[in-house]
Amino acid sequence: MNSLHLRRYALIIIVFLHFTIQYLHINYYIMKKITVSLIIFLSAITGIVSAQSHDEMFNSVFKQEKRAYFSDNMHLKAAEFDQFWTIYGSFESDRATIAQHRLDLLKNYVEKYQTMSNEDADAFMKKWLAVDKKEDAMRIKYYGKMKKALGAKVAAHFIQLDDYIQTAIKFEILDELPFIGEFSH
Repeated sequence: MNSLHLRRYALIIIVFLHFTIQYLHINYYIMKKITVSLIIFLSAITGIVSAQSHDEMFNSVFKQEKRAYFSDNMHLKAAEFDQFWTIYGSFESDRATIAQHRLDLLKNYVEKYQTMSNEDADAFMKKWLAVDKKEDAMRIKYYGKMKKALGAKVAAHFIQLDDYIQTAIKFEILDELPFIGEFSH
């Protein structure tokens, strides 16, 4: 088994653990230790991987896991899934652009959070909130499309599931990020 296969399996396990934490009622700190252990294991076995290939691989696995999650939880008929996947594909395409903006902001934040001035903090928050606003507008747009194609209950269920996933992701990110100026004193 080569290192690429090991990386893929480890990433699949990490994504799987992330999505099953609520279902298995595993203590958050135990889950975090397991995840960190897997990351250390992954790093030890595979060595240093370029950020681009790692991001691409993670995104691919994550998209597959999200698609499986929606497939398992939307409870649609076969004919409805055809319409659903068409709308979902456009939704994820639009989300990718927004996610890239958020990722760029986070990378900038990680580089500067210790030394941010008031002006830097203000500029960061304005950009962060603008991305939130774009994401909300996109979700409203796709709620409307989903409602028109499949009905309000299906559209609401989709938004609820998406909100659950996005909230879990946001929590994980925020839990790992220090607050502005946290370590500067």
